[in-house]
Amino acid sequence: MPSVLTRHVINIDKYNPDTNLAGDVFFPEGSIMFSRIFFPFGFVIPGSMSDTGKDKANPQPTFLAPLKTKVRSPLDGSVVRISDLWSTQSLGDVSIQILPAGIDESCYVVFELEHVINPTVQEGDQVNAGQEIAEVGPLNAESQAGLGIVEIGILYASSEGNPVHVCPFFYFASQVQEARLNELSQLMTDWEEFVNDSSLYDETVWVDGIVGCLADEITEREK
Repeated sequence: MPSVLTRHVINIDKYNPDTNLAGDVFFPEGSIMFSRIFFPFGFVIPGSMSDTGKDKANPQPTFLAPLKTKVRSPLDGSVVRISDLWSTQSLGDVSIQILPAGIDESCYVVFELEHVINPTVQEGDQVNAGQEIAEVGPLNAESQAGLGIVEIGILYASSEGNPVHVCPFFYFASQVQEARLNELSQLMTDWEEFVNDSSLYDETVWVDGIVGCLADEITEREK
């Protein structure tokens, strides 16, 4: 996977107390799942709430944002797959997979957006970084103060056929990496200050100092 990501999938900016917004991210007064507005790569989901019934390291960083928030492509590429999600068929949310520009289609390495709705692209479309391609989906909105989610990931196939997820924040292009990681770090700091809890994100444990990465890769195993 080349380092070709140039932006986040939603707009992130410094928190504005007048609007309760940090870019597209709304800071609600009500409680939300795990008390976090963003879930890093490798965040451990307890077994009582995972699809396996066991503790599970989250292989896809997750942003919470108001429903109808536009989801944007973080890279140039081609849409190779749009599919329904077996786990949440009743919600109408989908997975959109994008093959980075310059990678041969025979190579199974894609950037994925999960749990999004109302896609504005089709399989075979070329997309540019920043282009609106969907909206955040309603998964868990009732337990997250009405906020929807978008999960992101980079994955490839292992020799055994199981998908291997890598932390996407390693793959920002060098010219924008510092700015994008600073935006993510600021989002977490602003949220901790908003809820008055500095223990939610531990900045000392990021892998190789890359913000948002609690692991470098996670292999999905059969349930």
